Amino acid sequence: MKKLIIIMLMIASGSSYAQITLENTYPSAYYNLRLEKLSSSGYKYVAYDTSMITLFNLNHTVFRTINIPPGGYSGPTTFYIWYVSEELFNTNPADIEYFFLYGHTGSLRCRVYDESGNAMFSQDSVSWAGASLSTGGFEEFISYTPSGYKMIIHSVISPYPTSIYSLPGFLPCHDCTNGVITSMAPNNSDLKKGTISNYPNPSKGETTIEYELPQGVTNADLVFYAIQGQEVKRFKVSNAFHDIIISTAELDAGTYYYQLQTSSGFKAGKKMVVIK
Repeated sequence: MKKLIIIMLMIASGSSYAQITLENTYPSAYYNLRLEKLSSSGYKYVAYDTSMITLFNLNHTVFRTINIPPGGYSGPTTFYIWYVSEELFNTNPADIEYFFLYGHTGSLRCRVYDESGNAMFSQDSVSWAGASLSTGGFEEFISYTPSGYKMIIHSVISPYPTSIYSLPGFLPCHDCTNGVITSMAPNNSDLKKGTISNYPNPSKGETTIEYELPQGVTNADLVFYAIQGQEVKRFKVSNAFHDIIISTAELDAGTYYYQLQTSSGFKAGKKMVVIK
């Protein structure tokens, strides 16, 4: 009897262990699905084919679809999309941009497009740092440095020059707690700290922005953008205070982005809704 009780207790305790649970299954068309962190909109699942990029929320509903500009793509073995981001290739948090590399008539072409299909960068007959066409894997060819983000592109035309481009924006740091920051997170303590939020939100008349500057930073800019990306307000803030009251009376009703920006490249921002 005693042995039976012990066995039953062991079974009961074993059943309380955390389990790996299937959350969702995507169809085969999304075989290349991966997780990205956008600077304003947060984590999204990203998948693509030769005509469209689809972003999914963490609850697996569709967040956004982006049409890829038509071209003479030679097939999926030379067709890659990387660095889907909101503020890497420009500093406008209102739209999404991406790096696009594809085969065309025996050579490789790279483009940076915004979600409207406008080409922000274009170069032909190229490769890129650490890439592997046979597997689709790659080492980072866009990296953080103390002087900003750099993109390395190799020409495959003699004499095979390598070009280094400075990018205006940044990649968000992946979340971690007392652990190793993974993926494309910058190795910079200034980018690991600093917070911002506002209340009330939605706001009517005025709102209070609460902020915490990164360690060692004494001054920053608080910048407001319309949803189309135009700057509408800018304020100087310092670490002597931790909040600022902003009047929204002169703003039209709608959605705005506000962002804390430092001279070292740190950016943290959120959305704010103004009502009348």
